[in-house]
Amino acid sequence: MGQWRVTIERKAEETASVTLKAAVIGFLLVIGITIAGCYSAFLRYDLIGTGHLPRCALFPVLLLALINLLWRRFFGKMLFSRSELLFIYCIVLIMTGIPGQQFSNYLYLGLVAPVYFANPRNMPALLQYEGLNWLQYIPEWAVPSKDPRSGVVAWVFEGMPEGARIPWQPWVFPLALWTLFYFALFTSHILIAALLRKQWVEHEKLSFPLAQVPVEVANEHRLMAIGRNLLFWFGFIIPVFVFTFRALHLYLPYFPNINIYPNWGAIFQGRPWEVLNYTPFNIYFDMIGVTYLIPSDVGFSFWFFAFVVRRLQMVIRSAMGLTDHQQPLEYQTIGGLFALFFLQLWVARQYLRDVLVQAWYGENVEPDAAPLPYRHLLILLGICLLIVIGWTVSIGAALVWALMLFAIHYIWRIMTARMVAEAGLFVFWVPNIVNFILRVFGRDLVGASNIVGLTMVGSKMYDSATCLLPQALQGFKIAQSEGLNQRQIFGLMVASSLLSMLVCHPTSLRIIYTMPVPKMGWWTRGYPQWLANDFLTRLAQDLRMPSWHYFSLLAGGLVTVFLTWMRWQFFWWPLHPLGFAAANAAPWFGDRYGFSMLLGWLAKALVMWFGGIRLWHFFRPFMMGMIVGNTTILFILLLIHFFFPTNEVVVIE
Repeated sequence: MGQWRVTIERKAEETASVTLKAAVIGFLLVIGITIAGCYSAFLRYDLIGTGHLPRCALFPVLLLALINLLWRRFFGKMLFSRSELLFIYCIVLIMTGIPGQQFSNYLYLGLVAPVYFANPRNMPALLQYEGLNWLQYIPEWAVPSKDPRSGVVAWVFEGMPEGARIPWQPWVFPLALWTLFYFALFTSHILIAALLRKQWVEHEKLSFPLAQVPVEVANEHRLMAIGRNLLFWFGFIIPVFVFTFRALHLYLPYFPNINIYPNWGAIFQGRPWEVLNYTPFNIYFDMIGVTYLIPSDVGFSFWFFAFVVRRLQMVIRSAMGLTDHQQPLEYQTIGGLFALFFLQLWVARQYLRDVLVQAWYGENVEPDAAPLPYRHLLILLGICLLIVIGWTVSIGAALVWALMLFAIHYIWRIMTARMVAEAGLFVFWVPNIVNFILRVFGRDLVGASNIVGLTMVGSKMYDSATCLLPQALQGFKIAQSEGLNQRQIFGLMVASSLLSMLVCHPTSLRIIYTMPVPKMGWWTRGYPQWLANDFLTRLAQDLRMPSWHYFSLLAGGLVTVFLTWMRWQFFWWPLHPLGFAAANAAPWFGDRYGFSMLLGWLAKALVMWFGGIRLWHFFRPFMMGMIVGNTTILFILLLIHFFFPTNEVVVIE
């Protein structure tokens, strides 16, 4: 036992620590990316930080790595060490969604839209419902003003009068309180990631395919080796060539375009095959490359369930005379997500028991198992949970509904992290939690004040495409595999998320008052009205689902359990439960990425069939080239579009 402890301590001592240079560069990038990201998200809807391999995190590290090589060539030494580049990547990685749909797009417009559209003059649909008024349930302290005609609200939608100044003062108190809520929420994600790391990284040995890319880029020897490989450059040039042509077409419409989002049009007439019309065959180069890196059963299952089984179910339902396909299919995903979560609890039961025992007795058997002792992690997590749940109760929701909201939120975010860690999904959307609660329990049981409270809070944390929990897990995975100090990674990620939020406040307020809603990008221009419609629909209509929809919910859970059991029993079983659970989470998920995942899986299957693992390694640089080339050209185009805007969106997630 003594020898084992000495080994653990020596391993902890050998971890790399962050340098002042890496911290300064990392936080400067956080500030710059936050400012640029807010402008791009509000005015262009170019989300520079979308996804779990965000371009605004990978491209700066790639650029610094290339500068590193040049610096060594001319001065004989490296400007940045491998660990410094990875520290910078982790600092930026955690905050990439904050200037977009993880924070800024939802918060500021979400605080004035419920007030502005509570006036029938701004939302005539309210005249149909006498006495319907959600504004009475929103506390004064939660919004900058409750007067729809006040400048602090109306100017966001109608523009500031000439000579008027931005009304900073009314925002100070509500933003201070909302910052506390978000800080607790984001920190809880990082804490959960710290608790999950050992189980997923060391016990289950998940592959974390997206985390492999920055590790390759930051390693001087790997970067030089891959840079000498012609296959890498063949893969690199494909997305560069395609997106350069597409960009030229955006700015010069007479220039030929390359359509990477084709569909086969309306080729069927009448039931049941009409549901197959306009089936898309979208090309996402990074998704093709990532699918090549992940296990074959995972890649096969994602495209098979999302691209084939989903459409087959739609054909069967159409033949039965049914037309409401999305909700029953979505409930299959919901049932699958819940089943997967409880199955994961079962798999991790021994580890979770050890965590609780060590936390209870204050033991720290393995100092490098987590960035902080388990007792400290659980205490901090408990404080964060008390803050977010207490906040939701104070804003108008009863305790039982607040507990339900966050229980579902954390379950689905953990499963999102699983999709990223095991399947390498670039983005993944979960269903709307508030809608699910209302469909299960109904409007009358939940009550008006609870509906308003849940909508106010739920609308601020709806998007899961760039949630922090998967980002934090990737950061801890990189720290473990590359010998970085986990405690410092934890502190840097918490500080990075807080800094990004604080920079968002003045930047976003300046944007929404100098460029009012009608002048914003298409998504931010429509979001305030969509949020108001959510308030109206949830209060005016009973969304409770038909009884037979519960069979879809149950079927989703049972199929997931069956697929998991078969995978545990038979090594050859080709269908992975993650693919089934993800297939119907959002109607556009399979449409957007299914065909690209098919191409990536097919490439790997053919390579493995003809040449085995040796040939797979031979073509790996080609796929890495597509991922890096896609990141490089899209980030450059985003910068160009930032300074030279057009009416089109340059990048779709």
